[in-house]
Amino acid sequence: ILCSSSPESSPLDDAALVYVTTYTDKEDAWTTEESLRLASRLVETSLDNDRLDTFITQCLLHDTLRPLFSKPSARLTASGRPLQVAHQPTDMQPMTSLDSLSQEHEKLHAASSFNWAVMSCSQAAVGRYWPLFLPILLSLAEDHNTAVRVKGLRILGLFLDKCSPDTILSAGVDNVIQDAVFPTLLFLPATTPESESVELLFPAYQVLLQIAQLDPDTRSLRRRRFLDKLLRDGIFVGHYHASQHARIVEVLMNITKDIISCLGIFSAKHL
Repeated sequence: ILCSSSPESSPLDDAALVYVTTYTDKEDAWTTEESLRLASRLVETSLDNDRLDTFITQCLLHDTLRPLFSKPSARLTASGRPLQVAHQPTDMQPMTSLDSLSQEHEKLHAASSFNWAVMSCSQAAVGRYWPLFLPILLSLAEDHNTAVRVKGLRILGLFLDKCSPDTILSAGVDNVIQDAVFPTLLFLPATTPESESVELLFPAYQVLLQIAQLDPDTRSLRRRRFLDKLLRDGIFVGHYHASQHARIVEVLMNITKDIISCLGIFSAKHL
């Protein structure tokens, strides 16, 4: 499609556009500068502003990506909303469509399309259709493959920037994201290679810091308790288990600085 198309070509159909969106992330190994430019141009000429949100929410998310990442969740309803009472996960979880393929590149390509969706969708549409985004976000952020999980965490950060804090807090999305991301803080040597641990820790902590700062009140008890937990169950535990790994310690110290900055005077009890 990319090789045979030009900016002057007629608009592409939805199926072709879904494929083109996998070439819109410059960080991907398969995306060159030229393919990124052409993919961006094809999307721009095929989707006007009135159609963009509909294509993202219906064709890309609902019809294409949700079925690929669909699986029973202990945290979400079938519609993608947080459960009021989380179910205990069963010992055997059915595999998703992508799990059954066991192909990393399939997930990474799907994640690239999803990355484009989060970046391109309007704030109003994200606020209205967030249940379409949430199951995919959690699936990527909890994936067993490091490259997929890292990408999922970065997209999660973009989503938190795009979706309004009121929506996230009132719907309980913040709690669901915390539960999904917190285990990544324990991906430490020796159970995880140091290089992979470094890749994972920074975006995971960044997401959790974003969650903490959704409440702008620096004196909020809820906010302070979560930041305390981030220090106690994240930074301190990580340092205890990986203090001999300089690269891990560097990440932890940089994040500690950010947490203390958020806590302000309330960080004194940890000193």
